[in-house]
Amino acid sequence: MANVVPTTSVYKFLSHKRRVLSLYKRAQRHLESHCIRNGRATYCYERTLLRARFDKYTTEEDPKAATEILKLGEEEFWVNQHHLPITIHNHPDGFAFNRSATDHTDEKVMDKWAPEDKAHFPKYFAKREEWQQLRKSTWGGEMDSLAEWDKMNIEAGKRITDAMPAAKEQDGYPPFWWRFVTRSPEISKIMAWFPNKRDHY
Repeated sequence: MANVVPTTSVYKFLSHKRRVLSLYKRAQRHLESHCIRNGRATYCYERTLLRARFDKYTTEEDPKAATEILKLGEEEFWVNQHHLPITIHNHPDGFAFNRSATDHTDEKVMDKWAPEDKAHFPKYFAKREEWQQLRKSTWGGEMDSLAEWDKMNIEAGKRITDAMPAAKEQDGYPPFWWRFVTRSPEISKIMAWFPNKRDHY
């Protein structure tokens, strides 16, 4: 698939600015974990000193020197990181992160519905069948559009991004248009009103 980068290699494509911002945010979080036992005032003082260290090199114009400074900063962070940093409940590694995702199911599960279950929603499944046929007919054009988009970016010397090309013609179909047409159903509990109380989710 076009525009795909292995997870273990994403850091190679991050810009210098993004890596610096990521380092600053992680350093602030771990600094707070180190200072939490000494009170808020200690943390406010230490984070001011940390910000001053970052601001000291904002005017660095030499790319090689800036990269070397960033590398040293990342090494210093790795050595001094907290063994058990504070995690915000709805952030990655937090206890409530992505909790609501359990209520989201891909619409492909409806392919496994029995005919008698689909018969309760004739209009929806008739429209869904039209989407499936349209998706099959436009798939080749979507892949050609992505190939042309990648070729244009490579020739222009641009970075790999998640950006997708627009449709080639007015009212056309951009790549992966069906992701926006078919929205995952949201169900928090078994539907008691379903015939015979059968729920295929």
